Amino acid sequence: MGDYRESVARWIRQLTIVFDTSLTAQEQARMIGEVNGPVKFTIQLPSYRWPWQRAVARQVMDATGKASMAALNEHLNPAMETTRYLLERLSEATGRPREDLMQEMAIVLDAAIAAVEDPPIVEGPTGGR
Repeated sequence: MGDYRESVARWIRQLTIVFDTSLTAQEQARMIGEVNGPVKFTIQLPSYRWPWQRAVARQVMDATGKASMAALNEHLNPAMETTRYLLERLSEATGRPREDLMQEMAIVLDAAIAAVEDPPIVEGPTGGR
């Protein structure tokens, strides 16, 4: 599965958990972490000649990781709330349950991404010149 396709699948799984009103915010966060796994930034430190260089590099990487997570949440939370609002409005307008709309959205998005990531192989004309 491609990176974009996996990102959309993660988003749908996250929406499914967020829409479960029987869960508290803490339970939702825990379940999202269990289902989607933690967000990881994997960067290998090169070997440094002096221990203090490695310590400084580790501090910079920790700060960078925290800043990256803050930036991710800065965009993720409004996107989640916007999607929630739009799905609720669509559910009200169509009379269809939110769960049905989410399932349809997941199927349609997966098919659209698959068409781009895995285009059909088109055979060229057969025969000689």
